[in-house]
Amino acid sequence: MPAGRLMALDYGRRRIGVAVTDPTRTIAAPHGVVERAKRRAPAGAVPAALAELVAELDPAAILVGIPFSMDGTAGEMAAEARAFALALEEATGVRTIEWDERLSTARAEREILSMGLPRGRRQPKGRTDEMAAALMLSAYLRSAPAGAGVPPGP
Repeated sequence: MPAGRLMALDYGRRRIGVAVTDPTRTIAAPHGVVERAKRRAPAGAVPAALAELVAELDPAAILVGIPFSMDGTAGEMAAEARAFALALEEATGVRTIEWDERLSTARAEREILSMGLPRGRRQPKGRTDEMAAALMLSAYLRSAPAGAGVPPGP
């Protein structure tokens, strides 16, 4: 994988949480959300705002969270996230890496609560999504070897 920052995406039907690392891949931080124009947009539809963000940040690779069920099976949302990852790679030319994101939203909600923010600052739409992406990216950075993602689906 080429040097440079990494990006992580918490795929969702309404919005996509975004996180990035610094160029040295030391720190992962939330970087906002990209709203999807249509709630039921096809999984292969890459929002223009996301393509622009990828071009602006120029990541070496993009981690895409795959929401497996607790028993490890891939349901409808996992299939959508995988289709999105493939479309994103084709649209941007940036390598995508699938990452098991089970329970990332629950962890993100706990993390936000632990920050002690006033209710209004912890509930804006997308705060949980961007935090989930940051937690996934942090886990990826800590993984040994870095890059041990989820094998591609059939």
